[in-house]
Amino acid sequence: MSRIWSVLRLMDRVGSVTAAVAIGLLAVMIACTLYEIVSRHFFNAPTIWSNDVSTMLNGSVFLLGAAYTLRRDGHVRIDFLIGAVPARLRHLIQAVFFLVLFLPALGYGTYFAVTKAWRAWERGTLETASAWEPLIWPFLTGIAIGLVGLLIQVVAESVRHLLAVGGHSDPAPSSDG
Repeated sequence: MSRIWSVLRLMDRVGSVTAAVAIGLLAVMIACTLYEIVSRHFFNAPTIWSNDVSTMLNGSVFLLGAAYTLRRDGHVRIDFLIGAVPARLRHLIQAVFFLVLFLPALGYGTYFAVTKAWRAWERGTLETASAWEPLIWPFLTGIAIGLVGLLIQVVAESVRHLLAVGGHSDPAPSSDG
């Protein structure tokens, strides 16, 4: 049983790493925005790239933080009904939701995102909706990595809920974060 918990904690680390990358990209996004503000308002020289970079980084940051947020139970949900049921039933409902509904849909979406990012990298695809026309693969790769991290975390959380249904709890909960 301790081996299962060790593997789950290792899976949790993926979310911690993607969250750390998201924090770094958030700093880059803030720097780009500040550069645009200074350039536009003090030098009357707006950039052609700042809006695109900020938009792309925002999407990547959002998904790169998703796995960590799931591990910390920070996603928005309506839980006034689930709070009224016994703990084991609550864990069973969560496990069924993750395994039957969320995991298959997320798996399909992740496969699609990874395929699209890889194709954009191979072809050197440009974002044609922008006057700057940047390469799109860095943005798509951020989304794909975030979704892979979320997929790994959903598997880990599913296993945790199934173990909780069986009466097993983590002897040493993850303390990273």
